[in-house]
Amino acid sequence: MSDLQRLTDRVGEQLARSVAIDDPQMRLQSHSPHYGAVDDQRLASILHRRANPEAIAWARKNGAHQATGWMRLPANPEFGMMSRVCVPIRFRDLHLGYLWLIDADETLTAEEIAVAVRAADEAANILYRDGLLNNLQRARERELLRDLLDDDPAVRAQAVSGLAEDAVMDIARPVVVLVLDTSDPVDHAEAADLSLVHARRQLPIRRGLHLVRPDHGILVVAVDRDTRPAELAGRIKADYERGLRRAGARVGIGTQVTRLADAHQSYRQAQQATRIGRVLGLDGIVEWSELGIYRMLAELPFQQINLDLLHPALGKLAEREELLHTLEVFLDLAGDIRATSEQLVIHRTTLYHRLVKIEEIGEVSLKKGTDRLALHLGLKLGHLSGRFSIG
Repeated sequence: MSDLQRLTDRVGEQLARSVAIDDPQMRLQSHSPHYGAVDDQRLASILHRRANPEAIAWARKNGAHQATGWMRLPANPEFGMMSRVCVPIRFRDLHLGYLWLIDADETLTAEEIAVAVRAADEAANILYRDGLLNNLQRARERELLRDLLDDDPAVRAQAVSGLAEDAVMDIARPVVVLVLDTSDPVDHAEAADLSLVHARRQLPIRRGLHLVRPDHGILVVAVDRDTRPAELAGRIKADYERGLRRAGARVGIGTQVTRLADAHQSYRQAQQATRIGRVLGLDGIVEWSELGIYRMLAELPFQQINLDLLHPALGKLAEREELLHTLEVFLDLAGDIRATSEQLVIHRTTLYHRLVKIEEIGEVSLKKGTDRLALHLGLKLGHLSGRFSIG
């Protein structure tokens, strides 16, 4: 039991009142057992771990957020709220939350209110101390995670030792890294952090680390046979989109590595997956293991590649999107006529006609393996560079 919970229980028992402590956003931090009558708003707060919007609005309307000393929040029968005494929790000039006591019949005495005021002062010390400790722990965790993903093997080894010594991460399990793409210029840091925190809460203790960087968020997961990285990525995506209030988020998944010290490899793959997904316009979950030839091509400095060096047929076909798309599907399916016509939803005669056109315009033979290879790789490089659109 936390010190804050022990304090809440003690005050509730001493005053025989239902007590609750919220943070400044009126998210529930602790609550006592029920004493006497309780109302709908208290029950909702305990259920949802946060006050209802109408209760928050009522408290603000009556000045709770500006109070420097105790105050009484009037009852509001409209949404089932009894009268309360509110004591702001402050540490010097910092507003750390509220202590609430239900006082439906308004019979709390001055001495009892003084007990609540002293309890709020004690709560302020606890919250301030715990906040400092949490900040220090998070700073230490971020430092270790940055080092874990460093290029220097010695730095990574030191990070693994630190994570083990601090009991932050289970270092004996395989690891997979997920990367949330936040390259959109929207202010995303808070939404990214919350989505990664929520994902970590789905994991067993000591199984996750997260970090938010300027253009992406990182989640390192120590996996077992029940871990489903794609499901976790889906949760991150949904939470992030909810925070930004729009769709289109992208999460990359690296491959699983056997040692925590090799997490940088999975991290790099997840980064590349989001990068390729961004270039190709792939929203949603992008798994490195599913990217096929793009895994190899992404290692090339494709932005510096002179596209004039690609097979000349591609330049001649560049303005014929239908033919380029037909060519790519045909090559993706290893020249299978039936499968290509089915995927394109065209008759085989139409497909043959298009392939002849491609050979005539491009002055190329699709019967030659070297030409087919050059065309196929050229199309993929063209996509990565933005030269050719995705069909």
